Amino acid sequence: MRVIVLQGMPNTGKTRTLILVYDMLVPNGGSVANNRQPLGGDPRDFSDIVIRGTLRIAFYTMGDYSTFLADAIFDYDRQGSDILVCALSTNTAKVRANNALNQFNAIRINKTIAPNTTAELVINSADAQTIFDLI
Repeated sequence: MRVIVLQGMPNTGKTRTLILVYDMLVPNGGSVANNRQPLGGDPRDFSDIVIRGTLRIAFYTMGDYSTFLADAIFDYDRQGSDILVCALSTNTAKVRANNALNQFNAIRINKTIAPNTTAELVINSADAQTIFDLI
């Protein structure tokens, strides 16, 4: 399984960016395999699997809790996902999550920080396009 990680400090737009990636995939030949499930923490956090062609692309946006993220990484691998797109909050070491990510040679993308609220959508969209292009 390939893993694409959007990493950065809390409240920098990681979840909002991954929602944009998800929304780019679904109308562009992707279909939802599972029901989109909310996760704890931020009410926007979710998990789901999108089928695009022959690819099973999993999403897990709750990157604040190391153990939950590590469990999700292994769970999506067991489910036969081809790609996992996830968030990772870098405010603490997140040892378990990082150990799991390292087992999959994850591609890590640093979240670009918007200089102001006006620029957030532009910045998040650019980061989303970077991730989309890796898929």
